[in-house]
Amino acid sequence: GVKVTGATVHFVDCGMDTGPIIMQKATIVREGDTPQTLQRRVMEECEWTILPDTIKKFCEGKIQIVDHHVIVEE
Repeated sequence: GVKVTGATVHFVDCGMDTGPIIMQKATIVREGDTPQTLQRRVMEECEWTILPDTIKKFCEGKIQIVDHHVIVEE
């Protein structure tokens, strides 16, 4: 019954997927999706977009943590 899924890029901490979130992107779950088709769409539409963008912004100094909150400059 899930209608939306996606990917998250976050800082790493001691927990499992508990670090501060940097970026997220969602995609719809379509009727007839298989785990394989959905995984491929999440990779192509979400992960392959936000991961390079996050790395670029981080290298440019446009990502900061202020008072335990992530600030991303455009």
